[in-house]
Amino acid sequence: MASKQLISEFKPGERVDSYFSVNYKKPVTDYKYGSMFEFRVADRSGQITVKYWGGGDKAAAERLQASFEREDIVRITGEVAEFRGQLEISVSEKNGGTIRKLADGEFDLGNLIRSYENVDEMRLHLRRLVDSVRDKDLKALLDAFFSDPEFTKAFSEAPASIQLHSAAVGGLLHHTLNVAELALRTCDMHPQLDRDLVLAGALLHDIGKVQSFKVTSNISQTEEGNLLGHITIGDQELMRRVSSLPDIPALTASKIRHILLSHHGKKEWGSPVEPMFPEALLVHEADDLDAKLDNMITKREEAVTEDDWIWDGRHSRLIYLK
Repeated sequence: MASKQLISEFKPGERVDSYFSVNYKKPVTDYKYGSMFEFRVADRSGQITVKYWGGGDKAAAERLQASFEREDIVRITGEVAEFRGQLEISVSEKNGGTIRKLADGEFDLGNLIRSYENVDEMRLHLRRLVDSVRDKDLKALLDAFFSDPEFTKAFSEAPASIQLHSAAVGGLLHHTLNVAELALRTCDMHPQLDRDLVLAGALLHDIGKVQSFKVTSNISQTEEGNLLGHITIGDQELMRRVSSLPDIPALTASKIRHILLSHHGKKEWGSPVEPMFPEALLVHEADDLDAKLDNMITKREEAVTEDDWIWDGRHSRLIYLK
């Protein structure tokens, strides 16, 4: 089985000899010294662009470009380069670079996609939380989702993101439970809050991600996810399930809908509305906190350096590693 280097460990000038999943590729084009093409690859630690620099034989470059497709696994040899502040892999005859599609058995899928091992345990935790809801209308709404075996299976297998946080099989379930528990502990400190409304909102806030992501040899957005976004998809799915519950009060449905629509917190962050009551604000803050903590913890755990610090562009700050 081929060896594996993680994208997150790459440094400029480093030699690359590893395998990756193909996210997308671009057609062959001409450049000053011949023909080239580029494509995007991923593993469990991130994504990077690969550029193949061919010579004067354009047909050879086209054959190589056609030898693999999206979601294939390819082994790449080349060098890490830096272009406009971003790392990329340069493949050329000059640096002894090669690109080869791998067959089943030549790679470990666990190096390409992270998975949570305790999905069954998390699913039981989710069920206990749903059963703890006393409001009959909110309980009926939650059961409309989480007593549906097909939806629950898809929800339990979905990632929460491509790279930002809980980017793993089972990541959506992991993130949702964290948000729910953070919110419930805050409810203990602020008993004026409607616990059932908070819990229902926390459990449903990211339901649109089930249809927004797909997992193959990598995690990617679906066409629906790209075109509509998970908040819009989630709102549509919420209202579809609400329509099957004619006895649910309109105000209850509107409050849950508001929590879902406002959970990114600000319009410039993708929410069509901003939180307008305490329970909605709490779900947003719990969601934001878990996402940021998960991302920073992962960065610290996967950092490979002798330094005590790494720079993280997403947080726009140094992360202390000790």
